[in-house]
Amino acid sequence: MQHQNRPHAPRYLISPRYLAGPDPAAVTTPDDVLAAAGWNATHDNCHTDYRDSSGQRHARHLHDRAEPPCKPLMAWEFTASPSPRARVAWTAWFSHDTPPEITASFAATLADNTPGLTLEDSPRHLLPPQSPHKATEALATAGWIRDIGREDDSWYAPNEQAVVVTATTPDTSRQRGANWLCAARRATDATVLWVAVASPATPTHLIAALCRAVTDPAPVPRHTLPGPGIGPLIVTRCP
Repeated sequence: MQHQNRPHAPRYLISPRYLAGPDPAAVTTPDDVLAAAGWNATHDNCHTDYRDSSGQRHARHLHDRAEPPCKPLMAWEFTASPSPRARVAWTAWFSHDTPPEITASFAATLADNTPGLTLEDSPRHLLPPQSPHKATEALATAGWIRDIGREDDSWYAPNEQAVVVTATTPDTSRQRGANWLCAARRATDATVLWVAVASPATPTHLIAALCRAVTDPAPVPRHTLPGPGIGPLIVTRCP
């Protein structure tokens, strides 16, 4: 649901953005991004559905944390399929408290119609996944710490309060993919602040966009400060 009555200008600029928290009056939201891209919106009491003109790309914004038919945790679900009635090729989810700039960056990359490299004339949102390393280049550039496990590959933020995990799946369809998880936690305990997950067939450039959004050093505007125990933040009061 798009914001109809945003309050006064934000009071703070906060970094790192993965600890900035949600903002009901955020300057940049996935709703705004998809509306600007011309996606059709269908509103329901429980959610808003967005669909591109081809019917291949779909986003669902769940408005609250109620029990089904609304999901209790995830706020955004993104999918793509070869045709409107075809089986979904991949899915990505973002929880309610994910900083909106991170979800909006993913949405903007999905909605981008700029021609790119394709395979067998496939649109970008249906390209098969490439090596996970192509998606995590932004993490390495930002100085995140890589921890290689037996079944997964994890990248930790320098303050160890955010992580991106990729777990390779078995080869079941002549291509290998990876389940993706991105999350942040509070400094004082193990409480998870937000989480984003993506299925193995999610195109690599979308995961790369997520990694760039999480590591972007630019501060984000907020009307209120995050709660106590979040951890060290760089806060600048807006003029």
